[in-house]
Amino acid sequence: MDKYPKIYVIIVTYKGMRWYDKCFSSLRESTIPVQIIVVDNTPGDDDANYIREHYPEIHLIKTEENLGFGKANNLGMRYALDHGCDYVFLLNQDTWLIEHDLFSKLIDIAEQHSEYGIISPMHVFPDGETINMVLENATNTTSIALCTDLYKNDLKLIYDTNYINAAAWLLPRKTLKIVGGFDPIYQHYEEDDDYINRVIFHNLKIGLCPHLKIVHDHQTMTNPFEKSKEYYHHYQELLVALTNPNQDNTTYRYMRYFFRKYLFALIRFNFFETKHWRKELTFVWTHKTIINKSRKQNKKNEASWL
Repeated sequence: MDKYPKIYVIIVTYKGMRWYDKCFSSLRESTIPVQIIVVDNTPGDDDANYIREHYPEIHLIKTEENLGFGKANNLGMRYALDHGCDYVFLLNQDTWLIEHDLFSKLIDIAEQHSEYGIISPMHVFPDGETINMVLENATNTTSIALCTDLYKNDLKLIYDTNYINAAAWLLPRKTLKIVGGFDPIYQHYEEDDDYINRVIFHNLKIGLCPHLKIVHDHQTMTNPFEKSKEYYHHYQELLVALTNPNQDNTTYRYMRYFFRKYLFALIRFNFFETKHWRKELTFVWTHKTIINKSRKQNKKNEASWL
């Protein structure tokens, strides 16, 4: 390819100073030029000032509050669309390039396979070889094909998968125009699960490229939104099920199911279960309006939420 399309790399930052140099410096080594957008969610100005001073080529969007992963990425994607992007690459702050020609290879694959709405390299730990098991779900959905081709020593360029987290996503412009951005109903976590459901609904594929790799340090950080990790994830996952446009999971159907469970538990004087099902029912009831809005919007063929 003589002239490469215009690619914007979008990085959402939050107290990630320990990764900035590795992440940003690696982008300077790209074999093709990239435009970098950083959306900084970090409170105060220290991180933003560091980025301005040491990486003046970065277009920095400083938020007034922590918007979370999805909403912050939406700001970057909107900017990229408005400035004529052909592709955006969503990159985690704890992730960096070790293959300087990664973008050129990913774009070559995307140009050959227009049926894909998301394409991702393999994630490895900083040793450059060990697979980061945040890819567990992705490798599970492609395991048979991958194992067969590894055994035959005949890896394909790309494999279909039903999931891959959003730490290193290449999104063609058409994905943004058809699917849009992240649903703002998600503050933090599970927004990528929801986005993948919407990509599939719009008849696009998700692809994993096993011969390409990127370092994903993936160290656990405190989630400023969650009060209880187990509680928080449970209800985020429930939102994913309720907003999934590929399934007829209406709020009415869920409320009816939870109400029946609540009544049966009450009849059995099982007050622990009664309390549990009442919470489930209350959650859906109080969120039903915004859930129904999301389901309706996410089925539209347009740049939703951008």
